[in-house]
Amino acid sequence: MKTFKITTFFALLLLFFSCTPSLSGTYKGVGSTFFDQLTFKSGNKVELVFMGSTTEVEYKLEEGKVKITNAGQTQVLTITEDGCLDGGGFVGKYCK
Repeated sequence: MKTFKITTFFALLLLFFSCTPSLSGTYKGVGSTFFDQLTFKSGNKVELVFMGSTTEVEYKLEEGKVKITNAGQTQVLTITEDGCLDGGGFVGKYCK
């Protein structure tokens, strides 16, 4: 019985961590975009490339949106049905 409880505990723990929302990989700008690319790393970090210069900042996922905070400003990008990130306007759209 004890082995069953331990196995169940670790299975639930694995399920919890595998369902935690996160982004990974590089999203490149489609057409005219503000950033050249966005590269999502572990620990809710994202590298923003702008005119060849890279900056690492933090992001949060909330309700189908990516909120990137940089220099006191927060940019919100919507996760589209095709898995791209759309910031609208001059920010533009980024896809893998």
